[in-house]
Amino acid sequence: LGYRLVLREAKVSEWVRQNSALKFEGKIQNVGFGNVVNRKNVSLILKPKASAKAYVVITDLDARDWLTDAGGNGRPDNKASWRDLNCSVNLSSFGSVATGDYDIYLKINDPKETSTNKRSIRFANKGNSWNADLGANLIGSTKVVH
Repeated sequence: LGYRLVLREAKVSEWVRQNSALKFEGKIQNVGFGNVVNRKNVSLILKPKASAKAYVVITDLDARDWLTDAGGNGRPDNKASWRDLNCSVNLSSFGSVATGDYDIYLKINDPKETSTNKRSIRFANKGNSWNADLGANLIGSTKVVH
């Protein structure tokens, strides 16, 4: 192992139409001493704030691209070592998403893992962004409108 991922920026639209795309732009920094070596599933999860149901779609993001700084500088002000964490997913990819308020989570896990929340990568950010039931990191919220 040796990787340690920190979410540095997270931007998502305040709202998204049901027939539109959810766009997320962010920056991530690997402040550890090693890189992600094996392929991981990187999924977006929409979780309604009013219910337990979750909508999941695997993105085309590759966690192996989130490399450490070559000189070992993991300081937050080393923006040259921040890596892009951008994706766009059509809401139809999640299935039938009802209107309402949603939290958005990013899940990074081994593709061979069959359980819901085991062997997932937790961000090293301070605070309560980790959802143990989902095995995912909170990265924002949005409102789905008609």
